[in-house]
Amino acid sequence: MIEPLADDKDELAGKHANTFIPKLIAEARNYELNNDGKSKKEVLNFWNNVVNSHSFVTGSNSDKEKFFDHNHLSEHLTGYTGETCNTYNLLKLTRHMFCWDANPRYADYYERALYNHILGQQDPETGMVAYFLPMLSGAHKVYSTKENSFWCCVGSGFESHAKYGEAIYYHHDNGIYVNLFIPSELTWKEKGVKLTQETLFPEKESTMLTLHTQNKVKMNLYLRYPSWTKNVVVKVNEKKLKVKQVPGSYIILNREWKDGDRIEITYPMKLRTETTPDNDKKVAILYGPLVLAGEMGTENFIKSAPYSNPNLYNDYYTYNYNIPSSLKTTLSIDKNNIEKDIKRIDGRLIFKAAKENIILEPLYNVHRQRYVVYWDWMNSNQ
Repeated sequence: MIEPLADDKDELAGKHANTFIPKLIAEARNYELNNDGKSKKEVLNFWNNVVNSHSFVTGSNSDKEKFFDHNHLSEHLTGYTGETCNTYNLLKLTRHMFCWDANPRYADYYERALYNHILGQQDPETGMVAYFLPMLSGAHKVYSTKENSFWCCVGSGFESHAKYGEAIYYHHDNGIYVNLFIPSELTWKEKGVKLTQETLFPEKESTMLTLHTQNKVKMNLYLRYPSWTKNVVVKVNEKKLKVKQVPGSYIILNREWKDGDRIEITYPMKLRTETTPDNDKKVAILYGPLVLAGEMGTENFIKSAPYSNPNLYNDYYTYNYNIPSSLKTTLSIDKNNIEKDIKRIDGRLIFKAAKENIILEPLYNVHRQRYVVYWDWMNSNQ
């Protein structure tokens, strides 16, 4: 199964994804322990194939637990996409790879999958978690129940929500990498440094870092410059610095730091679109790194769904979403000027497609109702 990866072949279609990904985690460890170049090549090819060709806009992958022909991705927008275990394990593999060369592409992917899949697969009312993250237009999240619907993704699902702190920062001898914008506190005992991060991201575009140290410390701070933004503003102790780096890199601050030094970074967020690789008429809407979902209500919800009957056993593969035939799946937008057709409401992370009168929110905030992620695109200029 793994040998084709060493020959630069993508033969993943039909393979059971979550029994495949851990094998590559093992290959990553083999490279780390034994400097096995073949294992490294297999891991790199696998990650690039999955992330670039087999993944949905949310960073998730698979349909009914299996990889499929990536040339037909738009045909696999079903109610059984995005198995949580797959993303859990792919994030684990991504952490290994980031430690090899600090490639910012890995941090970009980690953020995408964390915010759009992991963060959105837990029901805020009950704490239960979802097996799949459906890409089917008009589907909704189906959560586990305490006693009767319990899958492999419940275990990895719960574990994921205890791990938000493990990929915010990395370090080597020369300094600290800031990869994620999450309120947190880092203590680097060997260096005598404490770093705190205060932020309301993604509700707000900025984050504030404060250094605490008894003695002056010379080291680098590597601030991630995400690929989804541009014109980043960096201020050190309120003084604006000239940023020479480009999106998809790291802004490197090299200086002697003293106690109380503050770094403020602003990452402008704008609306943008992504299409499926095989069909440019299937379009998803993003705001910065966040996938937006259209809120489509609760028409035709099954009365005996797990929401109202927690004792019901939910067999995911026979689940009928009962999608109304009148459900809107078409969005009229100008891809080159999306802000003309979709407006942010009152500074909140809520948007409105004016022509269709559809409200869009980050997918992680849409629960207990139907949603649309991939729209049938209509050019608003026509």
